[in-house]
Amino acid sequence: MPSVPSTRYADFVAAARRVAPSVMLPVLADASIQQLGGSSVYRPRTDEVIQAWIIAAAARENIAYGNEFRQQTVTRKDLLRLRNTYHEMHDPFLNTAGQPDAVESLMVRTVFEQFPFAHSRFEDLSRILLLFDRDYSSLNCEVLSVAAWQEVLGAPLERFMRSAFFILVGALCNGGRFEPDWLSMPHFAPVFDAYDMVPAEVVEVFDRVFVADFADVRAQAAAKRNPDPHLRRFDPNPLLGTPFVRMPDGTNLAPCVHLVAQRVSPGSLYYVGWDKWKNKFTRDLGKVTETYVGEQLDLVNPPVLLHDVEYKKGQHASDYVIGYPGLTIIVEVKSARVAHPGRLDMDGYLADAEKDVGDAMKRQIKATADLIKAGHTAFRGIDPGAEIRGMVVTAEPHYMLNSPMFRSLLPDSGYPTVILSLSELEFAVSAALVGDPAGLFRALTDWGPNGIDANAVASAHAAHLGEPKPRNPLLQNAAARGWAKMLEVGSAASPGETP
Repeated sequence: MPSVPSTRYADFVAAARRVAPSVMLPVLADASIQQLGGSSVYRPRTDEVIQAWIIAAAARENIAYGNEFRQQTVTRKDLLRLRNTYHEMHDPFLNTAGQPDAVESLMVRTVFEQFPFAHSRFEDLSRILLLFDRDYSSLNCEVLSVAAWQEVLGAPLERFMRSAFFILVGALCNGGRFEPDWLSMPHFAPVFDAYDMVPAEVVEVFDRVFVADFADVRAQAAAKRNPDPHLRRFDPNPLLGTPFVRMPDGTNLAPCVHLVAQRVSPGSLYYVGWDKWKNKFTRDLGKVTETYVGEQLDLVNPPVLLHDVEYKKGQHASDYVIGYPGLTIIVEVKSARVAHPGRLDMDGYLADAEKDVGDAMKRQIKATADLIKAGHTAFRGIDPGAEIRGMVVTAEPHYMLNSPMFRSLLPDSGYPTVILSLSELEFAVSAALVGDPAGLFRALTDWGPNGIDANAVASAHAAHLGEPKPRNPLLQNAAARGWAKMLEVGSAASPGETP
């Protein structure tokens, strides 16, 4: 029987470049706005013509390889062709007989491609202020400070957040476009007056962080493609860095408005810091993240909370040790992100995870637990006979590592251990504040037949105690300070009333 020819990524590129950029990109922007439904949160619908991650890929390839001599109209059929071609593409693992870990590799690529679009913007926006708009004096940072962020972003962080809000709402209300001239219109005055801001601040942030010329984005999109053409769909997208493209006619357009919202997140600012300060930034970020985790844990007010215990001259235990009657939780914080090669297949993901998460479990948590069980005097107030559990907290999500499929291939701490992103920790803390924090921490580290779903455990805990939707107080306070009140004032501005 002859084999059925598989769809290649080149077929998707051909479909994406079929239409002129000046025509295709605004249509993609409209499609992404419809999915957002007036918010910045992606909500998949059964009647969607094209999904968010496909919009982002189509925009990248249209910019890279399209030209204005192409088709001048876009129909629903064109969008369906893009979507279907993307869904039917050849997979270099699944389509190779006997390829080991083919399903696992597909899952790795899928979650890193799609899950970022489902992150909570409330948490991402708020966490920027909690992580970076802070007193750095006690952290001994090499490069990070409030002034350093202002220099890079073009405004103090709180004003950067408000400027970003203007930009996002402008794009949502105007087909993905944002034009700085709009800000001088009379109906924007109430918002600027309420926050003691001026339009020039927003323009500075926009030009510095959100927009790049079409030619520059085109060059980035076409450069450094994966040598395996089947994996080029997963290549880094320059629109993640600058979601607006300054088109040849001078208009500023975000072809995938989802990426405007993603630009205002700690994960996105990671690359801003890396581009500016390289390894000095990552070392500072480790200190900041560790401190922030301690601030979250302190909300629960545990009977004992030890930090950075020096058990021998120059030798330190895991970052935090929490003591409850009959229960000890050892917490290790990791600020590293999953690098791009780790997002492409099972082997790469596990190799990346083992460098930080694996090291935390096999070395730091285990060594600390062994010292506690041996009754080391450095751990004041910790019962050496209490049950010991572990918690690894990562600055960015490490998807699926609490599932049996992946955990079985990582080093074992020897103690029940959960891996939490900052988002999962924040939600767990909010659930713990409802009551019985020790019970929640124990439940979070209980391994079930399907592993651990941290958010589901926290939700069930809070609901059992009568609070189905707890809110993290640190996130709420940051939102109120930085951007949430703009939702109230912004209605007076009616940012959609543009020429």
